[in-house]
Amino acid sequence: MPHIEIRMYEGRTSEQKEEIVTVFTRELSRIIEREERFITVEFQEIPLDENAPANLLKKGPIGNGYEG
Repeated sequence: MPHIEIRMYEGRTSEQKEEIVTVFTRELSRIIEREERFITVEFQEIPLDENAPANLLKKGPIGNGYEG
């Protein structure tokens, strides 16, 4: 069973994650010729730090943003 593990900074919306799952699953299925139902996707969210993109640092919830 193909499994995609995505590590990224926290702060993405549920809608963004759903789109990632849809696109990655569809494209992997197409490339490896395997039905989408057998593909799983897992997110590992990394806490914000000084290397996080500015757009995530600005919109992070109060108390959840990096205060470097």
